[in-house]
Formats: sequence, structure tokens, C-alpha cells
Amino acid sequence: MLVDTCVWIDFLNGYESPAADRLAAAIADGERIVVPGVVLTEILLGLKTDAQAERIANLLDAFDRLLEPQHADYVAAARIYRLCRSKGFTIRSTIDCLIAQLCLRDQITLLTKDRDFQSIAECTALRLAAVDRSA
Repeated sequence: MLVDTCVWIDFLNGYESPAADRLAAAIADGERIVVPGVVLTEILLGLKTDAQAERIANLLDAFDRLLEPQHADYVAAARIYRLCRSKGFTIRSTIDCLIAQLCLRDQITLLTKDRDFQSIAECTALRLAAVDRSA
């Protein structure tokens, strides 16, 4: 499972949300979690000090990495954007299209709170992790 930045931020800040709870359960269950470089970068961008960034980077090193994006992934991410736009969805982040492409490429489920990924999933074969919203 690839975990989107917004879920990591909730989890690392101790903010309870259904997605952060799902991440905590996945970690406790030993579920495979992958952290692509772009998500790592987004997480580290929000930290105030180099010491915080180093500590979080070390924590995230415990999780699997993905093969970094290749030329074809960037082309496919742009295709995802155009496809969604043609169906009436404007995706707000280029990075979200790239994250979706990495999930599609490696057949990995995505855990996110970001509504743009729901739009991408409606237009592609992107699989979103189920989250218990009743908790």
C-alpha cells in the first residue's frame, strides 16, 4: 500500500482520522507500505528543522521504496491529468497524477484523504484503500 502525504502528516502529528487509523493498523499488522521519493519529499518539506526532518526520514526508511519514476511515468501522469480533465475533473496537483501513476504501474493500492484521487480512481484503474469512516 502506498500512503499519501496527507495521511502521513495526520499520523505523524497524532491527528486522528479514519485514514491515519488505517495506517496505524497497517503498520501494526505488518502490511507492506511503500514510500516513494516524492511523498518523502512532501513530508519533509513541512518540517521546521533539519533535526525533525532527519528523525522523520530515518523513521520512514523502515518502509519499502518504489522504483523511482521513469520517463514513461511522467508521460503517463500527464495522460491521467488529461483523461480526468476530459471527464470533467480538474486534478489540482501534478504530483497527485504522478503518485497515481506509480500506484497503477506497480499495482499498489493507495491510502489517501485527498479527493482528487477519488476523481482519478473514477477515470482509471487506481485502487483506493478502504477506510472505516464510522470509527
